[in-house]
Amino acid sequence: MWRNKAGLLFVAIIYLLVSCKTTETFTKGAVSNISDARLRNKLIDNELEFSKLYLKKVQFNFSDGSQKKSFKGSFVIEKDSQIVVSIFPLMGIELVRVRLTPNEVVIIDKHNKVVTKTNYDYFNRKYGLSLNYYAVQAILTNAVFLYPVEVDNYEGLKKYKHYIEKDYYSFKALKDNRFDRFVGRGKEGVIQHEMYIYPDVYRIFKINIKDLAKNQSINIDYSDFRKFGSVLFPEQINFIVDQQENKFEVSLEINYLEINDGGSLYFKIPSAYKTKVL
Repeated sequence: MWRNKAGLLFVAIIYLLVSCKTTETFTKGAVSNISDARLRNKLIDNELEFSKLYLKKVQFNFSDGSQKKSFKGSFVIEKDSQIVVSIFPLMGIELVRVRLTPNEVVIIDKHNKVVTKTNYDYFNRKYGLSLNYYAVQAILTNAVFLYPVEVDNYEGLKKYKHYIEKDYYSFKALKDNRFDRFVGRGKEGVIQHEMYIYPDVYRIFKINIKDLAKNQSINIDYSDFRKFGSVLFPEQINFIVDQQENKFEVSLEINYLEINDGGSLYFKIPSAYKTKVL
């Protein structure tokens, strides 16, 4: 009997060791005096380099105040070309497949046999979000994007001013005193876009956007950075939009990441499916 218990205990320990994530300790480093240009260049130089990125076994959580949903899925990102998203319910059969390209968004609903075609204006109409393909790609890959979106993010970043805080840097579209004056005057059409950056690794860990005209706030949090092989990447991405009485949240938990390999970009629209355009 002891041998049986010892065997079960041994199996349990092995299971726990194998199932635990091998997380490398992440050290934020210390801030130092730095110029706008140097911080900007460091931020750009330390972005993830890839031609293809595969995020597998992603846990999706969605909430809009009235409902909460959870799914499993994956992202395959072909840089500056397309993003293919696959969403599975708990039973493991693909329920939705989405392809985003610079010009359109196509959603295949396999459960209802419906194909929806739209563009990035849809996000503005439905959620008040000024996004394009490159902004979505940047959000998913922990990279720089400007808000509202601009053609050249890196060139537009030259207009931002940096601040040095106790243990992080920040880039802001408007200086704090200038933004406060706009708020005090009730000026509309003002947007404050802030990026918070870890020293040493120069990776974005938080983005705050305040749109006065829409009375809207957008918050993106990147947390639990760890090494996936040789790549430093957040395990958690939380995206929250709060506009007056409307609020929704999308959170992603990343369990597996592969660069320049893996993941299928296959995307075919079944001819029998009904098509609608939004």
